[in-house]
Amino acid sequence: MSKHLKKYEKSDEFRKVGKALNDYQIRHNIIRKDYEELLILTKNYQNNEIKFDALFRATLKSFFSLIESDIYGLNEIDTYEGYDDFDRFEVKFKKTFKNICFKWNKTELISNYLDHHFGNLISLKKKRDKLIHPKKKEDILKATIKEFEQLKTEFENYKKMLHTLMDNFFVSIEINDISELKNLF
Repeated sequence: MSKHLKKYEKSDEFRKVGKALNDYQIRHNIIRKDYEELLILTKNYQNNEIKFDALFRATLKSFFSLIESDIYGLNEIDTYEGYDDFDRFEVKFKKTFKNICFKWNKTELISNYLDHHFGNLISLKKKRDKLIHPKKKEDILKATIKEFEQLKTEFENYKKMLHTLMDNFFVSIEINDISELKNLF
């Protein structure tokens, strides 16, 4: 069995986590596939300034919608102490992934991501925040191929980290009495 295992002793906890994990995966996969299609569309319109600008801005906003959904979903599975959905993004991101990686025995994964990619993610978030709450014309970003490539790179880095997190992870329950099986279904 994998060393990346979370064991539950109560059937109601196991059921709740199983449902949360299933819901999370379904939601993540729908948003991720939409996002990947949006990346393709954006790339296809690089030679059309108006469409490229609009699609780039939508892609930037959607990237953080995906991450926020993942943070929420992971906290439904294994909530960090003091979780508040209204905490700042940076706080929720770090606490969520540190908590999950610690409990799932994958601490090196989040350490590596935070050391090598988190700064780039936060730079993109600042651009997204200006775009969401523009105070001046410059806050409504003009797309460049370089910035679009950076966005794609950070999406790939995030996707790789998340895939590695979910890979080879299992939940289990210890059944002491055969009668407990009825509570699982």
